[in-house]
Parts: sequence; structure tokens; C-alpha cells
Amino acid sequence: MHIRVIFFIVLFFSISCQSKKSNASESNIKTSAEVKNLDSKNDEHGRWKCEEEVCLHLRNHDKSKRTFEIFMINSVPIFGFQCDLPGVDIINSSGGLLDENEYQTSNSASRLLSFSMQAKPISAGMGILTEVHYDKPLEEVCMTQIIFAGIGGSKLSSNNPDCMELD
Repeated sequence: MHIRVIFFIVLFFSISCQSKKSNASESNIKTSAEVKNLDSKNDEHGRWKCEEEVCLHLRNHDKSKRTFEIFMINSVPIFGFQCDLPGVDIINSSGGLLDENEYQTSNSASRLLSFSMQAKPISAGMGILTEVHYDKPLEEVCMTQIIFAGIGGSKLSSNNPDCMELD
């Protein structure tokens, strides 16, 4: 497991050093007005509060399809992503900004890992990062061990989103 994390960091550092400009696809990008009421962490005007470089929210759980979305707002370009999702066995993930930006995504039963072999960043903005397909759910899923890589392989700050009930 430690080898995989070290590989991830080294790979992002080398890829990020060769960063290219890109135009993010607009199909999953949302306006700030569409981000209202994401969770209980809203300000007095109903806007989602987050002061990190990357803000995450687990949402749109579909119990019958065994899927949920990871929604993201990022104020800086992203060059890679990794997280653990205890509470489910991950089957795969699809769609969202990861697919739109042609990121290579792999997973184990509890971890997602995604990056661009072409060093293509996900531009600053907001949208669905990916949809997670799972099996063997517990009562809730949480997002832990979150790592986002920025320019030059720098670690970006991110929030710890609330866990999501799966019942």
C-alpha cells in the first residue's frame, strides 16, 4: 500500500512538471447558484461554505443502482486525485470531470486513484468529479485519505466531506 502511495506522488510530480494548458469541458461545470443547499455547511445566504483549494461533497446516492457522486469545487488546477471510501467495496467509477479530461482511473475495493498520462489538468471550476459504483455497503460511506496533486506535484488542501448515509 505504501508503495502505491509513493508511486502516486512520484508520478504526479513528474507529470505535473510537464503541465499543459487545457480547456475544461463545460457539461459538468456548474454555476455557483447551482451549488446551493449541498449540505448543512451553508452560509446565511444558502451558499456552500468551503475555504480549501478543493471542496468535496458526496451526493445523489441511488440505492437501487448502488451509485453516488463525488461533487467538487476547485479554485486551482488539479493534476491527480486519490481517496479511500470506507463503507463500500468500490466496483469502479465513471463519468464526470475525470472522464471528460481523459484521466486514467483505477481502484481497489476501498481506494480510487486517478491522473492524466498527458499531464492535462482539471481546470479550476466545479462539477461532478466522478460517479462511484459500489457493492457490499455498510450504513454509511465516508471519504478519507484524500490527496489532490497540484502544479509541480504540490499537495492541495481539501475539506473532509460529511459521510453519506446509505440506507
